[in-house]
Amino acid sequence: MSTGGHRLSADHLEEFKDEFASVPPPAPEPTHAERARTLVANCTTGSLATMAADQPGYPFGSVVSYALDGAESPLLCLSDIAEHTRNIKREAKASLLVTEQPDPNTDQLALGRVTLVGEITAISSDETSDAAQAYRAAHPHAYYTDFDDFAFYRLSVRGVRYVGGFGHMSWVATDSYAAAEPDPLRPHANDILNHMNNDHGDALVAYCQALAREPDTTEAQMLTVDRYGFDVLAISASGRRAVRIPFGELCDTPLDVRAATVRLVGEARELLNRGVSVK
Repeated sequence: MSTGGHRLSADHLEEFKDEFASVPPPAPEPTHAERARTLVANCTTGSLATMAADQPGYPFGSVVSYALDGAESPLLCLSDIAEHTRNIKREAKASLLVTEQPDPNTDQLALGRVTLVGEITAISSDETSDAAQAYRAAHPHAYYTDFDDFAFYRLSVRGVRYVGGFGHMSWVATDSYAAAEPDPLRPHANDILNHMNNDHGDALVAYCQALAREPDTTEAQMLTVDRYGFDVLAISASGRRAVRIPFGELCDTPLDVRAATVRLVGEARELLNRGVSVK
């Protein structure tokens, strides 16, 4: 990874170290409601927990595919003979756990997940066509949607639990969840991360040194990106620290991100050349 030539000398950094180390104001980032909506919107499978009919009083877990209706409620296409279908016909209360895609290089407990709690009921006949269309859009190979022994169901969400990894969790108000928008950058995030980490390591170092008050940074890696900004791992001789860099304005497309990152690196390098940091 490139570390570039846009850093202050060690002596110059030491001279302004106290100023660079001042605590910056909190950088804007998605709310838990937005993070939950983003995760649910960008996944199509989850773990369904129903109350077992054959083992009364015990939860029964199964894997299901889902789509979202116009109100962003999960739609399920379930077989009449499936155990979870028998369960919900007896007791409608259930929950759907949706998790980020597993990463073999990451502790699985550090991944984001959302649990949607509510009741599952069969949708009405006049909604079947719209439900089938939404489900097939999410699952193009779902040939079973036309089978006579499959039917569509909706999970009416009554509670939302978001966990974003260790120490980041909350119950999200259902009205906040319903009003939140999925982050528009999520489908492009991997491409943005790969581009910045592979081609712009020097810019990431400059962001950390000037904009995040980490003047000793020698290497950096972009970890996440969303419409409000991005998280960077600042690496120095003394260790590693995750920092947040705000875009300063909403970025809803990759072109917006490109313009913002170019502007930010210009600001960072100007500050480094002058030996001062953002107040």
